[in-house]
Amino acid sequence: MTTAYSNQQLYHMADENYRTLKSFCALLETEGYWEQAEKVLHMKSEEVLELYVQSLLVCFAVYCKHMNKTERDFIASLSVRNELSFTEETEDTKVFEAAERFQKNPPILYQLLSLRDVEHDSGTAGLFFDGVLNIMLCLSYLDGKREAIATKYLGIYFDRISMFLENAKNPSQAVDSKYIFKKLCHGVLEKSNEELIYAAGDFALYKRRHLFYKDKHMAAVHVAHVEANSDQAVLSEETKVQEPMLPLEEMLEQQEEKKDKDILDSIGAAHLEELLEELNGLVGLNEVKTEIRSLVNLIKVRKMREKYCLPEIEMSYHMVFTGNPGTGKTTLARLVGKIYKELGILTHGEMTETDRSGLVAGYVGQTALKVKEVVEKAVGGVLFIDEAYALAGGGANDFGGEAIDTLVKLMEDHRDNLVVIVAGYTEEMKQFLKSNTGLVSRFNRFIHFPDYTTQELVDILEGMATKAGLKLEDGLKDTIYYYLESMGQKERENFGNARGIRNFFETMVVNQANRLVTMTDCSVEQLTLIKAEDIAWLEEKK
Repeated sequence: MTTAYSNQQLYHMADENYRTLKSFCALLETEGYWEQAEKVLHMKSEEVLELYVQSLLVCFAVYCKHMNKTERDFIASLSVRNELSFTEETEDTKVFEAAERFQKNPPILYQLLSLRDVEHDSGTAGLFFDGVLNIMLCLSYLDGKREAIATKYLGIYFDRISMFLENAKNPSQAVDSKYIFKKLCHGVLEKSNEELIYAAGDFALYKRRHLFYKDKHMAAVHVAHVEANSDQAVLSEETKVQEPMLPLEEMLEQQEEKKDKDILDSIGAAHLEELLEELNGLVGLNEVKTEIRSLVNLIKVRKMREKYCLPEIEMSYHMVFTGNPGTGKTTLARLVGKIYKELGILTHGEMTETDRSGLVAGYVGQTALKVKEVVEKAVGGVLFIDEAYALAGGGANDFGGEAIDTLVKLMEDHRDNLVVIVAGYTEEMKQFLKSNTGLVSRFNRFIHFPDYTTQELVDILEGMATKAGLKLEDGLKDTIYYYLESMGQKERENFGNARGIRNFFETMVVNQANRLVTMTDCSVEQLTLIKAEDIAWLEEKK
């Protein structure tokens, strides 16, 4: 059945869901769960809710490439305090940057509701998620839109939040992926959605039918509803008696369930494939790509073994990248973080980059605090330490050793959600690992990044130009190739591989701009063409 909703209906349904979310916030405050969070954040739970929902919808709209007046008005309609400072005059870029920064923070409301679920044997986190999902769907359906890109984003969002929806104490209170899949992929707000939205916050029957499937015929399940019509959110509980199995209906559902789950899982798998395609698309680095693909395969097999309760194979995910500057180490570290996130090794996969100056302080006792601050910022992602060898070999009065000792301890403390990648010259990194026995045991995966060949450097330059909407005049690539090839060994080392090519490209673009600015009227072809005179400075270097 296909249902078409008017924008007015979608506004109304989103508002009803948002009021339900507010009732859960009131519940957290009434029962004291928000007390500590308020001391830290200096915000009421409803203020955090508004900021969370606004920023989530902005990121969602930008991802779907629909940040028009319709979407802006919809997002603004859910706001009371306008925590994101979201107005018609605000530049989209500034709004998105602010929203993206907030979305990188831990989802505190989910965390506290999940804690409450464990302590009260309830399912409020799942219900909260369902309300958020309904609001996102309302946004995606504005003006009759039905787009696959929205489904993809929602699937990724579910994957990111799912860890907070698992109730280990009572598995019957965990959100069923089949329900989520149907909601995302059927292209309509299902009948069950409407029952929830128009039930004024009464979730009991709805939850039994649609949200909590797991083990529903095996044990008594506590169900709850929120009195959303009152000023104060009140949680009351009733006990659902053991339900008899429905053999035929249940069998048909189970036949579909595995198929649905596989398709939902494929959303995350597709994103992993995109990242591996990005890896394959990098110029050169063939041995590096082989190492990363082998590592991915190893992790996949490890996950398969876990599913069948086979003995766990111990492995370290930390890595040592060796090679000269400009060989792609930072780019790969950032990509590895994203890949690890998709494989479930890290929670967000973002990369935090630092070096000696970001870890070592000038006074006694400050270095450990500095290292702890950097590591805690990186938890959930990759900590990339460039020129890590600079931490060792500073002498007896140097604080680099203290930084290494603290780093080793924190790596152990956060071993389940932190990956550290250290990088530097090959020989220097060998000495660095010898400086502390704890480093040797934790870093056992080495990946060497060779210098780029001349042809690879030319390919990188051409890729930069293409990405910028530029093309090189006929014969220009040959000129650049011969210039690079004619460099002596020392000059080539100083050139800096891809960094040197980046500088070369920027100089070339500046020269093109200086040439074009003297012209009165430039055609599209002139604006996109790099000519020989734009690299005339090469002749001066010969």
